[in-house]
Amino acid sequence: MMKPSRKWNRAEVLQTRGVMILGAALVLSACGSPEEASAPVEQALSTAKQAAICEDCEPGGGGGGGGPVPPHIEFFEGNNASQDSLGKVYLPPNGEFRSYDLTAAGTNIGIPNDEARSMVLRNIPPGTLIVLCDCPHSTAECVFKDKVYYKVWNTTIVSKTIGSFETDLPSDGNFVMNYWQHPWFSGSERVMDGKVSVIQVFASGVSPEVVNSVGCDY
Repeated sequence: MMKPSRKWNRAEVLQTRGVMILGAALVLSACGSPEEASAPVEQALSTAKQAAICEDCEPGGGGGGGGPVPPHIEFFEGNNASQDSLGKVYLPPNGEFRSYDLTAAGTNIGIPNDEARSMVLRNIPPGTLIVLCDCPHSTAECVFKDKVYYKVWNTTIVSKTIGSFETDLPSDGNFVMNYWQHPWFSGSERVMDGKVSVIQVFASGVSPEVVNSVGCDY
């Protein structure tokens, strides 16, 4: 048998309505309208999309979230991009090259001589050639020193870590490494890690004749 429903007096009804109204007000103040509640979600999605688009952006590059990262090579003190960052070398315009002697104060770019053991490539376009040399001050003696060449052929290298300058890399048809030793020392122990004295960067469009004529001379 059902119990008779309890009758609420006017004071109780008003009190209950007040609680309901207060609760609704608190919910709306926290979440806003349905349109307002969806705004943070849309904002979060927009931020995530922007982060994906600007994955290769540097902070402070403009546009609020940073601008596109210019093509560059960052050198590190330890292998596998570990320990301190020693500095960056930015790519020259197409058809040009740069040669940096880390032993000469006049052309020093902040990267110390005989310290770099690894590097990270960022946004390196096809046609780029990077040459690292273990060279003393004497250009004539440089002929006998180890060198390592890195060439990008077909597609841009967005991000790639070269963990050691002495370890051969598997050739994928796009990024090729060649370690060079003078025939007198061919097959001997490789010594490029921590022995980089000259950094050369040839942008796309530099003729092979210029590359061959420059070599590691500076």
